[in-house]
Amino acid sequence: MNWDYTPYAAVLHITAIIAAGVAYMLARRKSTPGTFALILLMCAVSEWAFTSGMEAASVGMARKIIWSKLEYLGAVSAPTLFMVFTLEYNQIKRFLTRGYLLSYSIVPLVAFVMALTNEWHALIWNSFTPGPSGTNTFIYGHGAGYYILIAYDYAVVLIGVWVMLRTWLQARQPDRRQSGFILLSSILPILTGLFYTLGLNFFPGLDLTPISFLVTGLILALGVIQFRLFALTPVARHLLIENMNDGILVLDAKDRIADINPMAESILAVSAKSVLGQPISEVLQAWGPLLKSIQETGELQAEVLSRENPPRYHDLQVRSLFDTNKEYIGRLFAFRDVTRYRQAENQLSHQNEELRIIERIDLAVTAGLDMQQTIKTLHEQCSHVVPIDLFYVALYDEERSLVTVPLHYERGQYQTGTLRDINERPGTIGKVIRTRQTIYLQDNIPPVTGPLNLNLEVERPAKSYLGIPLMVRTKVVGVMSIQNYRPNAYREDQIRMLERISVHAAIAIENARLYAEVQRLAIIDELTGIYNYRGLMELGAREVERARRFNHPLSILFFDIDDFRNFNNTYSHTAGNIALQGLVQHSRSILRSVDVFARFGGDEFVALLPETDLAGAEVIAHRLTGEIAAIPIKTSYGNLNVTVSVGVALLSTLTPDLAALIDRANQAEHEAKKGQKGIVAVSA
Repeated sequence: MNWDYTPYAAVLHITAIIAAGVAYMLARRKSTPGTFALILLMCAVSEWAFTSGMEAASVGMARKIIWSKLEYLGAVSAPTLFMVFTLEYNQIKRFLTRGYLLSYSIVPLVAFVMALTNEWHALIWNSFTPGPSGTNTFIYGHGAGYYILIAYDYAVVLIGVWVMLRTWLQARQPDRRQSGFILLSSILPILTGLFYTLGLNFFPGLDLTPISFLVTGLILALGVIQFRLFALTPVARHLLIENMNDGILVLDAKDRIADINPMAESILAVSAKSVLGQPISEVLQAWGPLLKSIQETGELQAEVLSRENPPRYHDLQVRSLFDTNKEYIGRLFAFRDVTRYRQAENQLSHQNEELRIIERIDLAVTAGLDMQQTIKTLHEQCSHVVPIDLFYVALYDEERSLVTVPLHYERGQYQTGTLRDINERPGTIGKVIRTRQTIYLQDNIPPVTGPLNLNLEVERPAKSYLGIPLMVRTKVVGVMSIQNYRPNAYREDQIRMLERISVHAAIAIENARLYAEVQRLAIIDELTGIYNYRGLMELGAREVERARRFNHPLSILFFDIDDFRNFNNTYSHTAGNIALQGLVQHSRSILRSVDVFARFGGDEFVALLPETDLAGAEVIAHRLTGEIAAIPIKTSYGNLNVTVSVGVALLSTLTPDLAALIDRANQAEHEAKKGQKGIVAVSA
C-alpha cells in the first residue's frame, strides 16, 4: 500500500485549495501595491500545504522524505514573501530594488538546495523516527542548518509584522482596517510554527504550520470579499498633521480620498467616515471646472470659499505626490485660511503695532545671558501684551525627562521653583511638550497647571491658563506659562502674538542655558570630572565665608600620590591618568556630597569638609590613605596600587582666607611625605 490518506492530509490539501483561491481573487486586484507579493505568498502556501499533504499521505520513509524536500520550496519562500509583501504594501520601495529582491532570494534558494541534498550533509534532517502507531508519521530530527533557517524565517516575519504594526498604529480608517486584517492573519502561522520548532505539538511529528495558513487564507478572503481589503492604496500618514491649522486632504493614485484632517472636514463640511475611499469627483461635484483643471495639469492654486458658517476664504494649493522612485502616488490638497488677508486694510495698523512690540521684546529678551534675569525680562515684556497674574518658564531636559522651574512669579513676587519627571507626572506641561502646540484652558483649569510642586498657599486659583512651547528649530527647550485669575482672559490675537514672542524667547532661554553650561564646564576638571582650581577657589571662598559668618568648623585635606613621577616614568602617562581617575573614584565614595572636592593641579587634590572639626577630618584622612592603598586600580599593565600622603588643617585665626588654609594643609602634607608613604599629618 503506497498511500494512507489521513484526515490530516485532507486538511492540508483543503488548505492548498483555499490558498490558491485567495491567490486567484487577489490576482483580479493586482494593480494595488502589495497584491502581487501576496499572490506569490499564497501560491507558496498552496505548494507548501499540498506537498505537506502528500508527505502525510505517503507510506514509507523514502516517499515521505521526497515530499518533505519538495515541501521546502514553499516553506522557505513563504516567510520571505510575507516580508516583501509588507514592504510593497506600505510602498517602502528603497528596500524593493532589484538588488534587494535578489538578496532576499538567496537564503530560500540555499535552504531548498540543502533540503534536496540532505543525504550528503544532514544539515536539515539528521534522524527519522517513526511517530505514534496509527498516525503514519515520522518525527524528523533536525540539524544545525534547520535552526539557522528557522532563525532567519522568524527574523523576516517579525520585520514584516513590525512594518504592518507601525502602519496600523499610524493609520486611520480604512487603512487601519486593512493593516489590522493583515496583522491578524499573520499571528496563527507564527505561533504554530513556534510550537512546532519548540516541540510543543499535540500530535508528535505533525507540522501544523501549513494548516494554520488555512485560517490566514479565510481571513484574507473575508477581507477581500466583505470588507474591500486592498480596495484603497495606503498613503503615508506622515504626510498629514492631524491638528494643524491648515486643511489637508490626500488623494490616492486613482483620485480617491485616502485621508483628510479635521480642519479640511470643517472647510468642506464633510466627515472623514463618509468620504474616505470615495472618488473626489463625487464628493466635490460642485468643483467640476477646478477638478478638470487639476486632472489636466496636476497642479492648482486658487482661492475657494468654504462651506463654514460664516464662510471663510481659503487659499487652495494642489500638488502631485511622488515616491522616492519618482512614481506618482496621489495628490495633496492644502487649504490655508486667507480671510485675514482679505481684511488686511482694516488690520494694517494693528499689525504694525505688533511688529514694534515684538521688536522691543526681541531686543530686551536677548540682551542678557543670566537665566533668571532673562525670565524676568520676558515676564515684563509679556505683561505689555496681556494681563498676567501668574507666570513661569518650565525648562525641559529631554535626555533626563526632567522639567525645572528656575523662577515663578505670583502675587507680585518671584520665587524659586522645583523639578519633576514628566514621565511620572506629565500634567499640562507634559502635554504641551508632547504635542508641541499651544494649550489654552479658558476656565476652571486643573491644579496640574501650577508651577510643579511649589508648596505655596493658594489664595486664589487661576482660571485662564496659556501654555506655549518654546522651540529652537525642532527641539522643545521649555514651556512658557501665562495665567490669569479671570476666566476667558485672553483673545486669539493675543495668543498668536505671544506665540510669536515665544520664538524669540526660546532662543534667549537656550542661549542662557548654554552660557550656564559653559560656566559650569569652566570649573570642572576634564580628566577627573571634579572641580578644577578655578572651581575650588570660587566655591571654597563661599564655604570659608559661611564658616566664619556662622562660626562653624571647616577642615581641609591636601593630598597627592606618592612618587607619582616615578609611576608615570615606569608605566606611562596614560596609566597615570587612569590612576588619577581611580583615586578620584575611591575618594568620592569616602567623601560626602556636601564636601568640595577639587583637583588642585597635577596629582594634587583638595577636599574642603564643611561642619567638620580637626579630629573628624583626621579620621577621614586615615580612611582615605587606607582604602586607596588597599584597592588596586585596573590598567593595561595590570592591577596597580598607589598610596597618598595627606595634610590636614582647620580654618582658624591663623588662616584668614582660603589661600592661607590651603597653604597650611599643603605644608602638613609636605611633613607627611618626610616619613613613610601613605602618612597623615595634621597641622597644629
